[in-house]
Amino acid sequence: MVVWQLASEFSNDIYKLVGNFPRDERYSLSDDLLRAARSIPANIAEGWGRLFPKEKVSFYNIANGSAEECNNHIIEAKNVGYIDEAVHERLHRKIHVITIKLTNLITATRKRIRNSAGRTSKLGEK
Repeated sequence: MVVWQLASEFSNDIYKLVGNFPRDERYSLSDDLLRAARSIPANIAEGWGRLFPKEKVSFYNIANGSAEECNNHIIEAKNVGYIDEAVHERLHRKIHVITIKLTNLITATRKRIRNSAGRTSKLGEK
């Protein structure tokens, strides 16, 4: 799945990035950013593995929230001077693509839920 691949690459980028943060950030911004970044592909994978579409949507929504959390942490890292504008923009673009693809996945999954609900009610009308 493309969105999982992009999220996994992003997580790897963040892993490399936080290694350059100051040591005193190890248990604060570095840890928060890395946990949020790792949560994105993990929740996509867990959602993909779920049987029921409503469960899938729930995990995809969590992944989307983690992507937005990463966006916030990246802004904070730029504001305190841990990353420059170019790195901030590159990471922001990656998150933007991931969130668009996640939103599309959520929308498509919700559409399947609505379509299957319509088929179920039509079956009961016979």
